[in-house]
Amino acid sequence: MPTISLCMIVKNEENNLERCLASIQDFVSQMVIVNTGSTDKTTSIARGFGAQIFDFVWTDHFAQARNFGLEKATGDWILWMDADEEMRMLDYPALQKLMLEAQRDLIHVPMVHYYGQLPADAYRSHLSASYRLFRNHKGIRFIGSIHEHLDLNGIEIPELCNDSPLSILHYGYLDSEIAMKDKGNRNLQLLLKEQKTDAQNPWLNYHIACEYCRLGKYSEGFQECNTAITCFLEKNLLPSSLVYKLKYDILITTGNTQNAWPGIEKAIALYPDYVDLHYYKGIILYMSKQYNMAAEAFEYCLMLGEENPQYLILRGAGSYYALYYLGVCYRAQNKNELAKQAFQDALAQCPLLKEAETQLAD
Repeated sequence: MPTISLCMIVKNEENNLERCLASIQDFVSQMVIVNTGSTDKTTSIARGFGAQIFDFVWTDHFAQARNFGLEKATGDWILWMDADEEMRMLDYPALQKLMLEAQRDLIHVPMVHYYGQLPADAYRSHLSASYRLFRNHKGIRFIGSIHEHLDLNGIEIPELCNDSPLSILHYGYLDSEIAMKDKGNRNLQLLLKEQKTDAQNPWLNYHIACEYCRLGKYSEGFQECNTAITCFLEKNLLPSSLVYKLKYDILITTGNTQNAWPGIEKAIALYPDYVDLHYYKGIILYMSKQYNMAAEAFEYCLMLGEENPQYLILRGAGSYYALYYLGVCYRAQNKNELAKQAFQDALAQCPLLKEAETQLAD
């Protein structure tokens, strides 16, 4: 059977590493841990799992550290993870079958990204998919000093689908993790440093926008979103759906939705099957008191659902959040029975949705 090498880079991850390694130890033949300067119990925890530990002098470049680890990997396949992640193996024989396919060099993995306060809760998460497994000895390497990603030029990329034998849970966007590691300031400094040598890269503008928002600097984040869109267009590239998602998220968060519609229709025209954009459209219309049109948007969200692996999707955008806002729209139109049913359906899908509970109590 094909063998798997787990490759990770770590620094002071004693609070996360045991959970991560315990979730994967039965399915990999090698654990390659690149230590970039830990001063806590990280390395002793890794040794307890039989990991091979390699020290790497930090160079402010995540891809360089990851590629250093890839050089140590001996498995047929490489699984890359972070310490603040946990793997859920759903069907190991099915994974082995995928790895045996001669034409396949990549395997995508569904991701669940938790946000908010502890405890981690699937109702407070984003969904996405990422190529976390790739065949070794094919020359596949990482690029990017931060928000590093696989350079897949020349690699045949299989279609994303919902049927996967494993998934990864990501805890790094929880409030406690962000605060403890000061991710916003750390990432922003690295991104601004990289931008000095790659000023026309729209992805850098997008990631800088994300970090500004993480720090509560929404005006700067909005400006970087618009710059990213302009840079994509100047390169004759389709602006990423992620940029539009962040742009309209900022407008809703800051309450600046006066001119957001019909502008969002342009983004939807580019990504008509992206449920988050339709969800934001519904909120924008609701905030403009266009309740009937808003209700139609939320009904469309329910039709789209949340199963499209092409996008980063807010869990609830195609289910309980859309139902809640549908109920609010109905109530604003004095359609009280329809509103009651929508709130009940929202609670049935998400029992923790206090907003729907409050509406039913009124």
